[in-house]
Amino acid sequence: KTKWNAIMEFLSQHYTISFAMLIVWILTYWYGKKIDDNDKVKFGYFLIGISIVQEFADYIGRYYGSINGLYDFQLLKELPLQPCHFAYFSLLLAIYTRKQIFFDIGYFFGISGALLGIITPGNDGIYSLWSNLTAHFQHSFIIMNIMWCISALKMGCTKRSILNAFLFLNIMIIPIGLFDMLTGQNYFFLMKAPELLVYNPLLPITTWPWYILWIEFIFFPYCYIFYLAVRKD
Repeated sequence: KTKWNAIMEFLSQHYTISFAMLIVWILTYWYGKKIDDNDKVKFGYFLIGISIVQEFADYIGRYYGSINGLYDFQLLKELPLQPCHFAYFSLLLAIYTRKQIFFDIGYFFGISGALLGIITPGNDGIYSLWSNLTAHFQHSFIIMNIMWCISALKMGCTKRSILNAFLFLNIMIIPIGLFDMLTGQNYFFLMKAPELLVYNPLLPITTWPWYILWIEFIFFPYCYIFYLAVRKD
C-alpha cells in the first residue's frame, strides 16, 4: 500500500464516520428537545458513560497497536493534555453538574479544536479502522455532548463565556508549555503546528511561533460567530 493510497483510505473512512456522526448529532439534539425532564439525568449519565468507555477503548487500542508494532506508544505522549481533552471532560462535567464554566470551556474548545479536527483531519497515530474510529469519536463525542447540553439542558453562552475560555486557554498554556519544554512533547501544539492532510484556511500560518499568535488573534472573532448560535445575553 502506497502512502497516497493509505491517506485516501484514511480520508474515506474519516468522512464516512463523520457523516454517520452528523446523523448522531442531529438525533441527539432532537432527542434533547423531546425527552421528559425526568429522563434527562438518566440519558446524561448514559452519555457520560459511553464517553468514558470510549476513552478506555482508545487507550486499549493504542496499547495493542504498540504490541503489534503498528503504533509507537509512549506514556508521555499519551497523556490527556490536548485542548480537545479539556473540551471532552469539561462537557462531561457540564452534563453532570450543569455548571456554566464547564460548558464555556467545552463549547469553545470543542467548536474550535474538535470541529476543525473533524473537518480538516490529520492522520497522526492512525494505523487501522479501529484507531480511526476511536480518534474520530474523541472529537465527535464532544460535538454530540454539546448538542445535548444545548437542547436538553438549555445551556448557552454569554460574551463572558468567550472570555472565560480565552483566559483558561492562556492560563493552561503556562504549565502545558513548561511540560512540553521539559519532555519534548507538543501538547496544545505549542512546539509545532498540527500536521493536517486537509488545508485549514483558519491556520494559514504554520511557522513557530507566529501560528500561536495568529490563533490568539482570531480566537475572539471565531468564537463570537459560534457564540451567536447559543447566546443567552
